[in-house]
This record gives sequence, C-alpha cells and structure tokens, in this order.
Amino acid sequence: MKVREQGCILKLSPLGDYGLIVTWCTPGHGVLRTAARNARKPGSDFTGRLDLFHECELVFSAPARGDLATLHSAELLNPRLPLRRSLLQLRLCSYLANLLLATVEPAAPGEEWHKLISGALDYIATASLRPAIAEHFEKRLATLHGIYTPAMPAYAALQQHFGNLPAGRHELMQALSAAPEMQ
Repeated sequence: MKVREQGCILKLSPLGDYGLIVTWCTPGHGVLRTAARNARKPGSDFTGRLDLFHECELVFSAPARGDLATLHSAELLNPRLPLRRSLLQLRLCSYLANLLLATVEPAAPGEEWHKLISGALDYIATASLRPAIAEHFEKRLATLHGIYTPAMPAYAALQQHFGNLPAGRHELMQALSAAPEMQ
C-alpha cells in the first residue's frame, strides 16, 4: 500500500551504484528511511528533488520486512535555498539534523519532531547565525524528550540521557560566536 506524506530530508546515503537511502522526518511516520532506486542515474525522476533539508511530498511503500521503505516519488515543496548561502549555515543545519537523528527512534510518532526541525531550518534560512539557535533547539529537543531541567544545560541533559551525540558541537558554537551578522 502506498502512503503519501510530507517530509524533510535529514540524511542521504548511497545505495548501490545509482540509488540513495533518504532519511526523512515526517509528521505521520517520524524518522523514516526510504530507498530511492536509480535516484543518481541521469534523467531520474528524483533529479533535483532529493537534497539535504528539502521539504517534499513523498509517496512510499512500507517495507515487508526491515526498516527501509521504497520511495516511489517526491515532489519538491520547499528547497530551502537560502540555507546554501554559507558553509556555516549548512554546518548548523547538519548538526541539528544529526542531533535529532541521534535522539529520536525511527518510526516514533513524528509531528512534534517534524515541526521542530522544519521550524529550525526555516528560521536559519532567514536569521543571523548565533549559538542561541543551537541552544534553543537543544532545549526544545530535551523538553520534547521530557528530560529538560533548568538546573542543567539542555545539551548536557541530552548527552547524559543518550550518550553518543554528534561530534563538533564545541567548534560549531565557536564558529557561530565569531560569525558576522548575516541577513
């Protein structure tokens, strides 16, 4: 049975010679992994549609076994092109996406996760970069997991609860602190 859903692309991985594994955050299915067969072949129906942080309407079939659904189509809704203005913007977006992926179980109910990551990406596309963006995201993520307490920084609570979080946070925060105002 084919399912239609909206989703934000958080990760892309190669699949064989021409395919892609696309990891999405969707409102109805949470974190979802799909196989886009032949997506990297010239002339593919997926050309220009599957890229990091794109918001798409996707059609997929649930897997018979395992956790890799089959992606049938993806219609681009929002490419979030302003995110490509600077490498620092992409670093921040990648950090937030990887943090979400490190803390959210696949197929967990996803409306709040999708709203959190999509809202953060949309905000980063228009805002001046600063460490408070990452800190706010971490606080909202810890709150949604039910582990936030004002007595402990949100990142520390996430680290304590989940353990292995994405590397490079310290360097990212330093770069955000030194970033010139951008709008």
